[in-house]
Amino acid sequence: MRDKKIEIKIQGNNIQSVDIDIRKLVSESLEVLIPVGTYFVCSAQSAQNMVATEERVVDLTGNDWMELLIDAACANRPKDIPDSGNTFTVQRLPQQDELARLMPVLEEAGVGYAVLQAAVWIVTDDASYSDLGTLVSRPQFSTFGGTRVIGEAETARAIKICAEAGIEITRKRIWEDRQTIIQGLPDGELKTWLIENK
Repeated sequence: MRDKKIEIKIQGNNIQSVDIDIRKLVSESLEVLIPVGTYFVCSAQSAQNMVATEERVVDLTGNDWMELLIDAACANRPKDIPDSGNTFTVQRLPQQDELARLMPVLEEAGVGYAVLQAAVWIVTDDASYSDLGTLVSRPQFSTFGGTRVIGEAETARAIKICAEAGIEITRKRIWEDRQTIIQGLPDGELKTWLIENK
């Protein structure tokens, strides 16, 4: 992008992805890498920035626009979920060394969306267990109620992944909720890990 070899347009889609249109501006074919952790900054101050949770390699051979849907997680919990009316620019990760360390470990773990989002919010927003509960699944066209998406099991897995990424998890607000999380977990590896790590 810096060398003006490609042009890119990014729009919001939902809380789990962004839409990217990309085309080359030079005559030769290009291979473009969109690495995990690519940071998308929303043009609207009211909506969340996004961070790519998958790596994608794109071969650009023709001059036409290529459309991609990139898996992503939101990086500013209290803000609005981006939609198709929101546009983004690509930036290097902000001075968030923790997020840069977390993203490859998350990708390697191969976990579901709820764990991804919990881990990102723990790092970007120092989210508590209560904060993570703001993400709910509800029937289409319903504005109230719904089911909590990030429960104790997802939170515990996210905590462990953060620790594996070298993040000082005991200094995060989520660690204060450890007993609540432990109480909601079945016996097993995650519960044992949380109990033993004080």
